[in-house]
Amino acid sequence: MDKYYKPGEQINGYSITEMLAEGRYGIVYLAESHESKKYIIKQLKKNMLRETKEKLFYEEVLLKKLDSPCFPKFIGKFNLPNAKGYILEYMEGQVFEDLLMEDGHQFTKKEIYEIAFKMLDIIAILQKNNIVHRDIRPPNVILTDSNELILIDFGLARYIDNKKYVKKMDYWYLGDFLIHLYYTSYYFDETEEERPWYEELDLTEKEKVFLQRLLEIKESYVELDEIRSDLKELEESFL
Repeated sequence: MDKYYKPGEQINGYSITEMLAEGRYGIVYLAESHESKKYIIKQLKKNMLRETKEKLFYEEVLLKKLDSPCFPKFIGKFNLPNAKGYILEYMEGQVFEDLLMEDGHQFTKKEIYEIAFKMLDIIAILQKNNIVHRDIRPPNVILTDSNELILIDFGLARYIDNKKYVKKMDYWYLGDFLIHLYYTSYYFDETEEERPWYEELDLTEKEKVFLQRLLEIKESYVELDEIRSDLKELEESFL
């Protein structure tokens, strides 16, 4: 049975502040060091250790390779009698899932384009390091107070091998992520039948094609420069 740590209890010298989340694979805590600096502690569930071994390996190796404020730093691992897991740098800001679900923020097209450009910059850093994230979703993207983006959770990330793991996987996730932002300004009418996103959303033809190419519904993008160029056209046509 997994041990659940309470506020004030310690893991590897870090004092637990609160439990942030619990999922199938583990428990996430906010913790503090002796210097009152915040950290994230991910405790792996005992019955899932075999499945999470690979996840932990890539989370450690890839985050250690990436040296950018766009990603949390990997601090270390712990292997205690009651718990195994790892410690990450705490990143200030709000995850997009909370912005979408709890705050109900409606993103304007201008904001969506700005976010898309910043996500492309992050994906460019990943590709420079031969990494594909494979999980760019609202729970894994943080918006800081200075409107910068941080990408977290590298458990599904892998090195690009151009076979099983290809860079366009992140293009698909980017398209899906942007659609979530577009939907914040959509009014749901329960009396209407559900339609595909490209019919429900208020999109120009160029926006539809752009998103469909990201999602591989139409001819998929190959290089980031082409995505950036098309996004620039969208932004200019909107202005």
